[in-house]
Amino acid sequence: MGRVSFWSKDIPVAGEPREVLQEPITIGEETFRFTGTTIGNPHCVIPVQDLAPELAKKYGPLLEVHPLFPNRTNVQFLKVLDRNNIRIKIWERGAGYTLASGSSSSAAAAIARKLGMCDSQITVHMPGGQISISIDEDFGIAMVGPVTQIGDGRLADEMFQCGI
Repeated sequence: MGRVSFWSKDIPVAGEPREVLQEPITIGEETFRFTGTTIGNPHCVIPVQDLAPELAKKYGPLLEVHPLFPNRTNVQFLKVLDRNNIRIKIWERGAGYTLASGSSSSAAAAIARKLGMCDSQITVHMPGGQISISIDEDFGIAMVGPVTQIGDGRLADEMFQCGI
């Protein structure tokens, strides 16, 4: 998957250059602590004790467009189950509530590791399935998971003609 970065200029997150770790963010009357990261796209990960789809559905669209995130952001609510297992609920930037995501799994696992909540081998549990994440000492991410065909299609020959 690549290497994650926690640096504000890479993600990006507004404000002075810094690693974005456990910072407060307020949405309405609710204040969360988030950690930001990027693995080619921005992520705002919020560890919680009580995890429900309603969290992502209620706060995800508001966090996605929060002024701290000039390019908008993906949002994951994270519950650590043990040193090698986490569960996430996902709000995907521009798409909404999402059942599974490789980059969201990578971001959430990397943050669980960075914050010392998990070891380097993590299974990410999502409503849409599970993915295994390995994190090296430089926060390089390797991902292994099932592949399922969900469709079959045909491209028309006209698509390859000049002038289209």
